[in-house]
Amino acid sequence: MLAAFLVCDTALAANLKWTVVLRPGDFIAGQALQELHTRHRWAWRFDNGRFELAVRKSSIPIPSPKCRMDYLVLAMPLYYPENPAQAPLAERQAVYDALLRVAKTGQGGLAVHFDALWYVEQGSSGPQLTTCNIYFTLPLSKDAATILP
Repeated sequence: MLAAFLVCDTALAANLKWTVVLRPGDFIAGQALQELHTRHRWAWRFDNGRFELAVRKSSIPIPSPKCRMDYLVLAMPLYYPENPAQAPLAERQAVYDALLRVAKTGQGGLAVHFDALWYVEQGSSGPQLTTCNIYFTLPLSKDAATILP
């Protein structure tokens, strides 16, 4: 079951931001990433605030014609404590744990806010990704780890 919606301005900008609700089947998280046969080396563990998910391209409402994988790489950016626009490690861990719980139980969903930083270009029908990479938007929203029904 896919529930996604696009939230962005029509003008193309380097910091476009979107929100999707990831449901079971929309993503692969944790140790299961090791079983994906892709060229990408997945950061599947929670490591000093950083981790990655494999998100099915069909779950993301922005086209990615240059990505040759079936998945996009949704990454939690590196943790730099001196940067004020960061999410504390505890918040990052809570999001990671919630995603693992949704994947394991096969129930619920998580609203994920993400951006593509500078990996967006104007395509013939609107913005499109130029790579397979998208990133959690920081700082995280206060309900970032809340599992939806």
